[in-house]
Amino acid sequence: MRVLVFSDSHGAMNAAIEMLTKESECSLVFFLGDGARELQRLVEIFPDKKFVAVKGNNDFHYSLETEAYKHIDGVTIMACHGHIFDVRYTLTSLLKKAEGVRANIALYGHTHKANMYNDPVTGVCAINPGALCERKYCVLTIEKGQFDIEFKSI
Repeated sequence: MRVLVFSDSHGAMNAAIEMLTKESECSLVFFLGDGARELQRLVEIFPDKKFVAVKGNNDFHYSLETEAYKHIDGVTIMACHGHIFDVRYTLTSLLKKAEGVRANIALYGHTHKANMYNDPVTGVCAINPGALCERKYCVLTIEKGQFDIEFKSI
């Protein structure tokens, strides 16, 4: 399964539409916050996609959860925006939370910096797709308990 992951669209609706059109084979989409207004429109424009969404620190007026969990073909994913775990400074709290819920992957945004870190202590892979407002996102390929990540630009 191929899974689209993006965060921090901050009003970049055209980039969001371009990304979802380009990645048409991805039926599951993780939105990691800071662009809930765009998300509402995307759900209408792309009714064939299943969206898993969390609230970012700038999504004041939206009733999304701060964390979401999904189990896909032997891989457990925890998704969040990251601000409640202080990811600008350290990934320690994020990794501990992911380990505590037995997640293999912790998806986060907030910093606008694409990043992947495999933690040798917890075994969790922390992934930030970058910011869609800067035309960055990623695609996860998940199969039989294994995953691969591809960072992309529009």
